[in-house]
Amino acid sequence: MSKPLRIIFCILSIVLVSAMTFACVFVWRNGNENQGGDESKAPATESSAEESVYVEPGEETSPAPESSETVLPNESSEDSLPADSSEDSSEDSVSEDSSVDESTAEDSSEDSSVAESTSEEESTPDEESNVHIGGTDPIIVAPDGITTSEFDSYFNDSLFVGHSVMVHFNTRTSSWRTKVSPDILGDALFCCTSSFSFYNNEHQTPETPDNVLPKYRGSAYNIEELPAATGRGTVYLGLMGLNDLGMVGTADNCAQLVAEEVFRCIEAIKTNSPDTKVVVLAATYLTRDKSYTKLNNHNMSLLNNYVLDYCNTNGIDFIDVATPLTDGDGYLASVYSIDSYCHLTERAYYIWMDVLRDYASQKMAGSWKNPTNIPVFE
Repeated sequence: MSKPLRIIFCILSIVLVSAMTFACVFVWRNGNENQGGDESKAPATESSAEESVYVEPGEETSPAPESSETVLPNESSEDSLPADSSEDSSEDSVSEDSSVDESTAEDSSEDSSVAESTSEEESTPDEESNVHIGGTDPIIVAPDGITTSEFDSYFNDSLFVGHSVMVHFNTRTSSWRTKVSPDILGDALFCCTSSFSFYNNEHQTPETPDNVLPKYRGSAYNIEELPAATGRGTVYLGLMGLNDLGMVGTADNCAQLVAEEVFRCIEAIKTNSPDTKVVVLAATYLTRDKSYTKLNNHNMSLLNNYVLDYCNTNGIDFIDVATPLTDGDGYLASVYSIDSYCHLTERAYYIWMDVLRDYASQKMAGSWKNPTNIPVFE
């Protein structure tokens, strides 16, 4: 082989060896990178497996609901009534003008917010199934639904005031007016808020920051100012002991102290609007498994009796919408509670409507008499 050919052969050999060496290095590095990538992915796979939740067939996972417990402004008490579990951040400030002829756009929007929040929370399986829980059978079975009545017109020119129990009654009434008849309960208006109480009424004004006073057409009012603001001739005043008893006194005297708050409120209404008629609706009770130091059915029934005695002495009508919702032992029957506590199902308000219409029929017939007493529960 000539010298030039040997030189060319050597150069080609060197190039070939270099190419093979480079190829081997490339394959080795690439293999290590692939192996390292697989290892980096393994922990992620294990993590995702640990985070997955087994769901029983038919079950659905959902985020835990935010707490909606109500704390009265600048006050705290173990006996304070929690707000509605849904019922309810949107219900904390409610103003309803439920009359068909007088409602404004603002009032309608407020009605809608309340209806949306309560319809979600109150649509529980037990509400319509009438299932008896814990043996707390009601002493009165609710009607199957709502129809119109000749006595609804009696409630024209009336105003219903109260806390969350009344808020829900307004929501139901608004729904019935849409689905059944616009004449349900006449043209009655509702001014109520979920965390309202007679204590709030005495210690807050419309200028108080974050007040929980009822609103009418966007403005807050104390109860005694509402008749003049709304132009209504009759006020149906719901007793709000659920939000009051834990705020004053002791377990032995809180019912009497709250009753005195009610007396002062009625007297203030009469002072501000002498021609206004006041009708009191009894405070409704708690279910069997709910009882606190001051907020309990014993004190609630005492409150009802103290106010009933005052009404009988002063010629004020008192309607007992509470006792018909109880079981045989005086507790709120569980089939009439949406939260196994104090808030009422739609079926419970069917009974309210029956009681109110019976009151109207007796008033129109001139035969109405207040109860002489209400059972005091232990």
